[in-house]
Amino acid sequence: MPAISVANPKGGAGKTTLTLVLASELARSGAAVTVIDADPNAIIAGWGRKRSEQGKALPFEIIASPKESELVRVIDHYTASHDFVLIDLEGTASRMTSRALARSHLVLIPFNLSPIDAELAANAVALVQEEAEALGRSIPFRLVRSRDNAAIETKTAKRIVTAINDAALPLLTAALVERAAYRDIFDFSATLDELSDSQTAGLPAARRNALEVARAVVEAVQQEMQA
Repeated sequence: MPAISVANPKGGAGKTTLTLVLASELARSGAAVTVIDADPNAIIAGWGRKRSEQGKALPFEIIASPKESELVRVIDHYTASHDFVLIDLEGTASRMTSRALARSHLVLIPFNLSPIDAELAANAVALVQEEAEALGRSIPFRLVRSRDNAAIETKTAKRIVTAINDAALPLLTAALVERAAYRDIFDFSATLDELSDSQTAGLPAARRNALEVARAVVEAVQQEMQA
């Protein structure tokens, strides 16, 4: 089953949020999901630990801080037994990142719609392409608009999307919109389903957006694996 890496060299691009939202939504649909938290900040592992301390069940399995020497074996083990394996990677290029990319069926590169973020996302694309060249095969990837404004699209955002399309870079068909609920899942160590309207604004819209993103990722994986 597919291994999906989430990578971006810039902090604040929404990498961990995308991983957690996607893992929760896939698990909610009934899929067996494992998240490998290979980010030194270990935010998802911390989210899982707080849930355990609160007596809450984990909606998916979390592998915290795998050793570099064990990463390939861990990915292979869980792709053989689970429907989806998501890998939250550290931001910089490293042997850990290289090994994860080499085992990935799809790489997601979230980025904010600003010139600086777009440039750093381009660096992540270059890293994927360099790894693919070293392996002698392609590594499928999708750029993912992250922390998108739900109400308006700025002129800067339009220019960046146009530049991506002109460069023929694959862009995920759904964007992760900026929502209070995506912050609250970390604050409350919760899933979107566990949050309530009384504590979180715009919850129905966040749930719809999470479903859209998950569907788009599944479609992208299916396209690449069929190809």
